Amino acid sequence: MERQQPKCVVLPLSNVFLLITWWMSTVQVSGYNQTKCQLKLAYSKSTIYAVEGGEFSLSCTMNYCRNSSSVPELNWCKQTSTGCTLLSQLEEFVNRTTSYSHFGPGTMTSVLHISPAHMNHRGVYQCQGQLPSYSPATVMGHMITVLVKKFKMIIPNSKMRGQKGGFLKLHCTVKFDENLNNILKVFWTKDNENCSQSMPMNSNSIHNESMERDRHNLTLILSKLQNEDAGNYYCCAATYLSSQIIARGSINVQIYAFNHTLLNTSLLIACKAVVLVIVVAVGFANRNDSGRNLKREQCSEEENK
Repeated sequence: MERQQPKCVVLPLSNVFLLITWWMSTVQVSGYNQTKCQLKLAYSKSTIYAVEGGEFSLSCTMNYCRNSSSVPELNWCKQTSTGCTLLSQLEEFVNRTTSYSHFGPGTMTSVLHISPAHMNHRGVYQCQGQLPSYSPATVMGHMITVLVKKFKMIIPNSKMRGQKGGFLKLHCTVKFDENLNNILKVFWTKDNENCSQSMPMNSNSIHNESMERDRHNLTLILSKLQNEDAGNYYCCAATYLSSQIIARGSINVQIYAFNHTLLNTSLLIACKAVVLVIVVAVGFANRNDSGRNLKREQCSEEENK
């Protein structure tokens, strides 16, 4: 029995064309999806000034492949002698918090929040992203430089007394780097220990006030003082963005009334004291004169003898 040779199947020319077309479209779609799935970190290179004792935040947004089967990873690192080290491996970042949010498919944002800021937080930071289902490679973002500056507030008097109807000047002196001018605000408030922004200086809690201000001094002038002006006044320093209070100082103000009765009594006592001094002085002088006259008479009698 003869073995039959396998027959070679010849596809029609039209089928061959369709097969080639399908293969080319598959390659194009794959390449398109790969390009579309490239990770991109969206934030700009910048320099941030922070206040010692205050807080600062860094934000990073990652765009990634929408049909990814895994959750993207976003982390912050800081440049050290060994490279960009994850903050979780550095002791000075124990008080950090990181929040993540999604704004639609394929977009994820990480916000790094550090409070309170201190000098060890100075340095260069970077955001790094990774999509494990796409590639084990890590994408690095731009460098952000954080500069931490010192801040000092001086209140020369903790207590002050003012006369009713008179005026008082409350002085508050601040010392800080000029680069902080655009991120700090200094203001006065009354009976508001938390320095909450719901009670600013121009509210009804402070009457007949005016302000003297220069680069480092903020003086609150209270005029036509009344009893309701007594209380605790707070000089507050806060950041513009978060309104976090980084320093505060207080002055306790007391108001006293002018007592006419007490003044009249004091004047009467003073007048009597003056009259008494004059009487005593005159009596002492007369006694001295009498003594001198008596001595003269005695001397005269002795001479006559």
